[in-house]
Amino acid sequence: MGTTGGAWDTDGSAGTDGSGLPDPGTARTSAEFVALLRRLKDHSGLTYRQLEQRAAARGDVLARSTVADMLRRDGLPRAELVSALVRTCGAERAEASWLASRQRIAASETSGTASGTHPGPTGAADASSSGSGADGRRVRTASLALLGIVVLLVIGGLVLLSRDDEPSGGGSGDGRTPVTAGSAENGQTPVARQGPAPGPSRIRPVGAPGLCLTEGQARADSGESKVVAAQWPCGKAVPPTTTLLKTDDGLYRIQWDKPGMGRGCLTVLGEDEGYFRTMLEPWDDCAAPGTVQLFRIERAEGTGNMDGASAWRLRSAGDGERCVGIRGNTKASGAVAVVEPCADAQAAGDISVPGQHFLIDRDRADPN
Repeated sequence: MGTTGGAWDTDGSAGTDGSGLPDPGTARTSAEFVALLRRLKDHSGLTYRQLEQRAAARGDVLARSTVADMLRRDGLPRAELVSALVRTCGAERAEASWLASRQRIAASETSGTASGTHPGPTGAADASSSGSGADGRRVRTASLALLGIVVLLVIGGLVLLSRDDEPSGGGSGDGRTPVTAGSAENGQTPVARQGPAPGPSRIRPVGAPGLCLTEGQARADSGESKVVAAQWPCGKAVPPTTTLLKTDDGLYRIQWDKPGMGRGCLTVLGEDEGYFRTMLEPWDDCAAPGTVQLFRIERAEGTGNMDGASAWRLRSAGDGERCVGIRGNTKASGAVAVVEPCADAQAAGDISVPGQHFLIDRDRADPN
């Protein structure tokens, strides 16, 4: 692992606090901060599985997949993940220092992004007035990057406008466009399954409309636990707030935002997660590769209006035959959400399929 930005010297003595543990106060950027977390993990000598087990024994939630994802990226991790990792690695006394450094870097990078510059080391000399120094190049690079973002946003807006102008049922043929309930071939009038409006939302099971999809905890018999999506009374379901993010091709991500912890998107856990497979775990990265965070939200046929809103089905974009549902007792508080085979409502003789149909409406706390 190479060094970044001079956070420590080549013999490894810099960047430590004198006891051999990494010193978070030496980090100036998110990348340097995460690199120090990697050094802390390596110093502990624990594997990802051992970290997860030790954290669970202490009452912390530190899924090995989440830690691995956090340490292989350069983005600033959520505060609660930093705390849990620091404690689990045996650096409890330095927890406050790690959190203070994280907060300092977050504030610095937010300020740097707003001004189009990058934070530099404390006491660093200014670039020459000619702008030919390293800082001048960084400013020009940041300006070009911002210009590129503006161009992409304009192009994205034009694409969305063009899609809004398409007639219902139209598509690009890529398999990700909204499907229709009928077709001209069978004599039915095509009805587009347009998804719900993006933005702050509540997701409530049809079978238990007083409950909302929010943060819960699943615990295996081994004692291992994870924060996952579950249903709880709506009055106690916030935070985190839930926001639907719609992609250019009509798919959705489900984003959570919790004060002090940041934002994350619900991610379908794979078969390698054992007891937790098919559950929905919030990940820091809302741009995970593949389709593990993408859903096609379509109107549930035959449900009509319920509680003033139409019912929706959340279908996995990675496997169109699997839908989000509630495991076990669909009316129980704390029941977890999973991705499971989509139920055939008509074959089941129950047009509501309460475990897989949801009411989606605007979050009442949202002023818009």
